[in-house]
Amino acid sequence: MAVRSEVEVSAEVSTIVLDLPAETSHVERPVHPRSAALKNYILVSRGMATSDVICLLSAFLLTHLSLYRIAEIPGGYTWFVLLVPILWVAVFHAYGLYEPQHLSPAEEFRRVLGATSVAVIGIGIAGIWANAWVSRRWIGLFWLVAVLLEMLTRRVWRYKIGHLREEGHLSLRTLVVGTNADAVRVAHAIKVPGTGFDAIGFVAASYPFVQPVDGLPVVGRLEDLANTIRNNQVECLFVASTGLTEAEVSKTLQVARHQSVEVRVSSNLSEILTTRVRVQAVGDVTALSLRPVQLNGARGSLKRAFDVVLGTLLFLLLVPFLVVLGLAVRLTSRGPALFRQQRTTKDGRAFTMYKFRTMSQDEDARRPIDISAPFFKLEDDPRLTKVGRLLRRSSLDELPQLINVIKGDLSLVGPRPLPIEQLDANRGMLSARHEVRAGMTGWWQIKGRSDVSPEEALRMDLFYIENWSLSLDLYILAKTFGVVVGRKGAK
Repeated sequence: MAVRSEVEVSAEVSTIVLDLPAETSHVERPVHPRSAALKNYILVSRGMATSDVICLLSAFLLTHLSLYRIAEIPGGYTWFVLLVPILWVAVFHAYGLYEPQHLSPAEEFRRVLGATSVAVIGIGIAGIWANAWVSRRWIGLFWLVAVLLEMLTRRVWRYKIGHLREEGHLSLRTLVVGTNADAVRVAHAIKVPGTGFDAIGFVAASYPFVQPVDGLPVVGRLEDLANTIRNNQVECLFVASTGLTEAEVSKTLQVARHQSVEVRVSSNLSEILTTRVRVQAVGDVTALSLRPVQLNGARGSLKRAFDVVLGTLLFLLLVPFLVVLGLAVRLTSRGPALFRQQRTTKDGRAFTMYKFRTMSQDEDARRPIDISAPFFKLEDDPRLTKVGRLLRRSSLDELPQLINVIKGDLSLVGPRPLPIEQLDANRGMLSARHEVRAGMTGWWQIKGRSDVSPEEALRMDLFYIENWSLSLDLYILAKTFGVVVGRKGAK
């Protein structure tokens, strides 16, 4: 994501550019061998394909043993072991799941769901064609187990890829094409460790020049881009779209194609998930079309149905555990097990939110606090009981909010429900959050929880509203479990 700092644009072109080599008249083919980073990405892709096959076969065995309680594989399933792995990998390849350098975690999550579903449908059709006995119950359980195994292994791969990027093994040597303020923002963004890019310098274009960023020099100019790529063993060009003319962008893409390097192009669309973006030709103009995401009509009904079904199921499964937690609160401190507070949800409507009580009701434990501050949450609150502190750190105190989800006050995923005092004192800042129902968890909770500033939390809430999808809700719920278990950002 681009850094939003303001940068002074210099009016003069640096003498560095004036001393660069003259323009070349043709584009030469690359002479340097495939880079270590690209070779490592190929190895990672092969490893991911291997793990996908292991997930497939493991899902098959677990499903079969769960339903039939026997270890033998009937003859009718021989086709599965021999042919289905090819189908599985082919579908995952078609969904672009072996190009991790081009996928965000949320996009990968959505594609894994889609690829697994399509592959399972294909397996069902193949089973009918092979006259194998594949029941609906078998298909349903197999899909569930396969999704869980795929998500787990993809999570491990995502961690491994991040580690390799931080060590530089998967970092592409990158030139930023352009020298305006947009190019500077791009440079700031890709210099962050773990992004998968190793920024080595700028390529000057016709737009105003700015001073090098954090020691990054101007290593060439657009007219001599092919030589610059070869001389610096460049693997990726990151184009600052506002820093080049249409002709310059076309030339850059042509050179990149001839030199076999990857290309990224910056966009002025901030806070947009790739799932919303479609490329559309309008005459001779290439436009980015954004899928609408208003949570009303059919979309609103779909989200509400998802909340009711999953919220009710979770509540019924957790009833015994909720009873135990309630008794623990009730028996270790004076007062009721549940804490009730007026919070705000969609359109600023007030409702009574339920949580397990985590604080003492003794008067001497109270102290003046400012609850009108946006996203206020007191650190090291002296009113917390021993059980309450444990509930807070594990986020178990929020489980009674499932009642609010079923009633329609909350959604499983959405902006954090704030006390009325906070909304009243900061309406200009916080009102935009109330286009949708508040949620038990949300985008900023999985990105930092208590570690983010109020401004950052608001920006993340608006990001969720702008990019809502059912797959994004599923992704956030899955990530919430990992964040809670790891106690990341918990207070």
